Amino acid sequence: MDNPETFGPWVSVDRYFHPTEAHIAAGRLTSEGIPVNLHGINHASVNWLIVQALGGIRLQVPAEFVAEASEILASDVVLEESEEESCPDCGSTDTTAHTDSWKFSLLAVHLLNIPLPWRRDRRKCNRCAATWTER
Repeated sequence: MDNPETFGPWVSVDRYFHPTEAHIAAGRLTSEGIPVNLHGINHASVNWLIVQALGGIRLQVPAEFVAEASEILASDVVLEESEEESCPDCGSTDTTAHTDSWKFSLLAVHLLNIPLPWRRDRRKCNRCAATWTER
């Protein structure tokens, strides 16, 4: 990274809650010649709960690169769209990622001092409220 003092103010263009995703986005911008700063990345190596509390890892670029960086990050193309996940109970394709897992894990750590894993492979049916593990 170039010397931060050589640029104007740094502006956050995106937030990430997982260091790997933040590094991938930063690498994409760096490969295009845009200087980046991952604000809060060191907190992620200490404890992921700190990152959650701080609102994520902020991907920052100098103010003069904001438009170009936003365009590059928005141009990410999904290589192949997977089939819609259908509910095993009712067959509906109106499903979303099940997000209660991280909330329960956060409460377990703070209230019971028990670290629980945060599952990201769960889906929830918006029609019948069933939950299941993705294939």
